[in-house]
Amino acid sequence: MLNYLYTLTDLTLFLLVSFAGLAFSSLGIFIISALIPYDVRYKENPVIGSVSALIGLIYGVLAGLTALYLINNINYTNDAVQREANSAANLYRDSTALQNPLKLAIQKEIKIYLMQAIDLEWPVMKMGGRVNQNGDAFINRIHQLLTPYNPSNQSEIYNKHDMLDEIKSLYNARHLRLAMGYSELSGEIWLVILLGTILTIGINFLFAMNYYLHLLTIGAASLMASSMVFLLLTLDRPYQGEFAVLPTALQTVLITMK
Repeated sequence: MLNYLYTLTDLTLFLLVSFAGLAFSSLGIFIISALIPYDVRYKENPVIGSVSALIGLIYGVLAGLTALYLINNINYTNDAVQREANSAANLYRDSTALQNPLKLAIQKEIKIYLMQAIDLEWPVMKMGGRVNQNGDAFINRIHQLLTPYNPSNQSEIYNKHDMLDEIKSLYNARHLRLAMGYSELSGEIWLVILLGTILTIGINFLFAMNYYLHLLTIGAASLMASSMVFLLLTLDRPYQGEFAVLPTALQTVLITMK
């Protein structure tokens, strides 16, 4: 279900979530007005207001912390992609000090690795799928090509050591990038958020006031709560949706190599 939502444009998703919130609000007011007399609700307006404020405060803190967590996830994901690009660029640059055919072989593997990450892995991540481990094979081949190499002087020794470190960094950055693709909110958290959204809107059904004014105020509250749900949805999965993390850093490195 969630994968389908990420195939929609952000505008369509926002309108869908907002419509659901407004429909829930209109239906709730109509039912409560029919079931509970106006006089009964009017007497309890102060109590209802206190409970509404408490629920709104708890919901606001929960939604705010969740949004902050997801924003940090987006930043971590961007950082992982940038580190992967930097490691590939450094490895390519260090390989220029090697002699052929080793230099060309390593540079070829780096280019193929980047093309696979951009053209094959990114579309899978964008659809919410799991990426296979084929990318590790290219990193392992680079390591296998470099390991038997015997440096002839101190400069080449340092260069080989730096390249081996960059291979480790590339491997770690790749797996961090993949791990961030699976960092979505759990079903339990979504359950609490949706329950909080319903309670935040629903408690206001009990207020006694002019029907059309009541409809207007509840509509505003539901639009705010729906906007928060929309925000959490767009931030939940780093590689899906219109605000997804893109392979721009990897593409820039690959273009520079070519």
